[in-house]
Amino acid sequence: MRTNQALFTDALGLQVAPDSSILVGVGNQAFLRTSTAQIQLPLETRYRKVQGFALGSDRGPYRLILLYTDNEYFLFRYASDQQQKDPFKLLYEAETKDWINAASFLEDSDDEDTEQFVLHMAHSTLLRIKCQSQLKSELSVNIVELICCTDYSMLYHTHLHGGKFEELLVMSGNGFGELLIWQPSAGVSQKASIKRCPLLLRMEAHNGVIFSIAYHPKTNLLVTTSDDRSVKFWHLQKPDNSKTDCQKVQVRPILSCFGHEARVMCAIIVEYDGRMYIISGGEDSFICVWNRQGELVRKRRHQFGASIWRLAYDPNTTTLYSSGSTGNVLSYNLHQLLSQQQKELTELAALSNNCNYEFVSKVKFLNHHIIIALCNKSRLYYTEMSSSIATQSWHLVQAFPTYKCTVLATQDGLIACCGLGRVTLMRFDSTSHDFQQLYDGSPIKGVIRAFHFLSKELFLISDEEGTCMILKGPQLEVEARISLPSCREPWPTAALLLSPNCVLLSTRNGHVILYARDDASSFELKATLKRLHGNMGATMLEQISSNAAESYILSAGHESTIKYLVLRWSDYSLAACRRENVPLAWVEASPTQDLLLGFNDNHIIVWSKEHDVLAQLPCGGGHRYWDYQIHRDVLQIVFVKTKKVFHYRLSLQHKSPALQLRNRWHTRGCNTMQLLERHSTGQTFVVSAGDDNIIKVSSFVDGTLQLCTELHTHISSVRHLTLHQLVPDTWLIFSVGGRAQLCINKIKLEGHSDCHATELSTHTVRTDIAENKIMLEARLMAVDVLRRNTAEDFSVYIASADGKIRLHFWQLQQPDKLNFLYLIDLQRCPLQLRCLATTNLLLVTTTNGHIVCFDPELRTKRFEAQLHSAGVNALDAFVDGQLLHILSGGDDEDVVYTTIELHGMTVLKRSSFTGLHDAQVNALTIQPWRSPNDGELYAYTCGIDKQIYRLSLTTQQYTSIGYTCIADIKGMLLDAKQRVYFYGCGLQVLSLEPK
Repeated sequence: MRTNQALFTDALGLQVAPDSSILVGVGNQAFLRTSTAQIQLPLETRYRKVQGFALGSDRGPYRLILLYTDNEYFLFRYASDQQQKDPFKLLYEAETKDWINAASFLEDSDDEDTEQFVLHMAHSTLLRIKCQSQLKSELSVNIVELICCTDYSMLYHTHLHGGKFEELLVMSGNGFGELLIWQPSAGVSQKASIKRCPLLLRMEAHNGVIFSIAYHPKTNLLVTTSDDRSVKFWHLQKPDNSKTDCQKVQVRPILSCFGHEARVMCAIIVEYDGRMYIISGGEDSFICVWNRQGELVRKRRHQFGASIWRLAYDPNTTTLYSSGSTGNVLSYNLHQLLSQQQKELTELAALSNNCNYEFVSKVKFLNHHIIIALCNKSRLYYTEMSSSIATQSWHLVQAFPTYKCTVLATQDGLIACCGLGRVTLMRFDSTSHDFQQLYDGSPIKGVIRAFHFLSKELFLISDEEGTCMILKGPQLEVEARISLPSCREPWPTAALLLSPNCVLLSTRNGHVILYARDDASSFELKATLKRLHGNMGATMLEQISSNAAESYILSAGHESTIKYLVLRWSDYSLAACRRENVPLAWVEASPTQDLLLGFNDNHIIVWSKEHDVLAQLPCGGGHRYWDYQIHRDVLQIVFVKTKKVFHYRLSLQHKSPALQLRNRWHTRGCNTMQLLERHSTGQTFVVSAGDDNIIKVSSFVDGTLQLCTELHTHISSVRHLTLHQLVPDTWLIFSVGGRAQLCINKIKLEGHSDCHATELSTHTVRTDIAENKIMLEARLMAVDVLRRNTAEDFSVYIASADGKIRLHFWQLQQPDKLNFLYLIDLQRCPLQLRCLATTNLLLVTTTNGHIVCFDPELRTKRFEAQLHSAGVNALDAFVDGQLLHILSGGDDEDVVYTTIELHGMTVLKRSSFTGLHDAQVNALTIQPWRSPNDGELYAYTCGIDKQIYRLSLTTQQYTSIGYTCIADIKGMLLDAKQRVYFYGCGLQVLSLEPK
């Protein structure tokens, strides 16, 4: 009927087995991940997501594995022999009448063919179940007893402690922030196989829902987390540390920890290196490591911005696992997280122990093992890094003339020191460790504030008065002069030599300026990008690629955005073509294509696009003087903090988080998606956007989604996008969302999966009042476009939540201009908007169940009808000659099929599929005829109930073909290869079997 091609959604199940393999539940799928393979469990849980696992005792070559979803549980026999092709066999499955909160196997049975396990439900009910004959093909499962607690409040999390039934202790948290504890073995029989237990403890623990509970029996430490963003430590007191008698159990508060900025979803207690640590994860995508005293030992981003749902720890390999809302499962070695960074961050020796109180003020790398430093006494020192910190010491550079220096710069063994009208240039001999003075003079009069190495022979220098020159050779001969714009601090913050006659500068007023020359000695201003990174200028300019036509440059500054610039050599035009948001407060360097170095508050951050945060070093606030060096895949960082010098070493080969399961889907819900069918190669590209404010372009290949590019133009959630093809392999993307923002971008598909993206324009939609064009306060709901008379002129239709449809005129040649033409008011919020280019019609659906049809100028209403009794959430249309087929789904849970004759705009047929879905219908698609001889017209529908139906619009027959596990589904699409894409809180791709 259908096969699963891809699934990216919540990974809620995570369990570490004794043999260091891990069990992972992603959506309605489950996997066993070993060091050599990944095995999928033979499981069909319909639309219910895997919530957790429980492992039976190891009895020879077989083991029972219990998997549970919301209200289903499955028993598998697992053969540990890796030679078997199908090591998992499903033995038993059943449903429960309540949600399952937790499951655990018991140690009560001594019979090799018998095991017992318990299921705890969301309303304080516990099922004790016995299963027999696990080595045979069939399994006998019987309920031993049903135990109910006297409290029936809704429970959000349960922790089961105890190996035997007499020792079993149930610790739960409810939605009122209360901690509830009871013991099933203390139950009193009421009737056959049913017991009732008193509640041993009820106490207010949090100001919100309790999401996780962890318990350490050796120390009686209890840890709880909640949506009040806290992690709380408690001491569980039992009389005489009894395992069986817990009638007088007490819980005493110890302390509260606050380190997360969002809800804390999970916490575990681990033992490492003889110490106890508490590790918590939350919706802020951060992992916090606490010691037993409640001190925050480490805090690190771990899921690329996605929510962290589960944590697990393997003591055999000291590996920490995390699973998140995108289905990613990442692992990290706890040794690196706790001990290794402390060893790799070292404090270097002081300059001297005399009474002169001399300390380092500026520091730079000279090469991968030599560090150069200027002290507060204006003397120059160097040190050689060795394997032992005890042998490290500073040596005075005798050849350096003492004067007050304002700038220290190094590159390829050259050292430049600058001060008041003075420059000293020296070369370091790595063999003899000698410093040769190449130049010491006054090429400029003012206090020098900037010295940049443009190449091995060219240097850019500037003083505080704005005098800027390019110097050449070891004698610093004047090569050219540059006239900088007047500002308060007129010197460059970054410089890049693009060619011998072209240089790119960033100044302290925030501008990025392009200078070029013909044959003259002076450079002329060619282009300016004003305040590209705010008012402080760029911190980095780096050429990515160049050809005869254009060059691409990467820039960064004092903001959490890097930008890509394009320079066209024909006319020296300079433009910002794309931006990308990064999790750094500001960016300072990009040593490789994957790495970014920068700052967050008082930390130096090493961030990888592939592996997220690799290191964060406390460097203090205020003025920071630091440098980096990469040699043989080893990153070194040196920085000054509180008048002390610190050195950090990081191997880039083995220190990144391992990717157990990895995808690049949206970290928040996906609201809109379109498919690009590349007929020349048969590829399918996915263009998607959502609540993470990002537009993603991905290639779907062999069940994997390969990210091609991202667009970070939106400042709020993206509600809707539409595509328009300019020429083959080149498309325009029109997208709208919050803050009344319309963004227009262009993508060009190149090669097999390469995609070049360009930001054309960003517009804020204004009100139509001529004398007061303020920003529209209503959210933009939908957008669509029609090409006008010329190939580069477009009519842009924008629907906003205030009930208005606006028509704008936009030209590709003038992308920054958006001309308002006309407006209509529907008096209802529009939900769907669709332009039919072949018929020159505009379809709009609203919250009152109506569909309205307008002409392209919005002057004439061609058709209006009420299709639903409530909002129309899903719409698809198909034109067949003079017939318009419309399929719609709404809040009334109905699917309506309408056929309209286009000449007279009259309804020929209207039929309703009532009772298919049990919730609102948000997704549907019409499957067009492959040939005119196809007799029936088919469609597919899906709703919040996650049921998928195949409809015959011709015969009014329907068939249930399965379920999707995507929550809060927003839509579905069908590609040419008969694959259906369901999107919402995740993405699921199903392949339909041919009829």
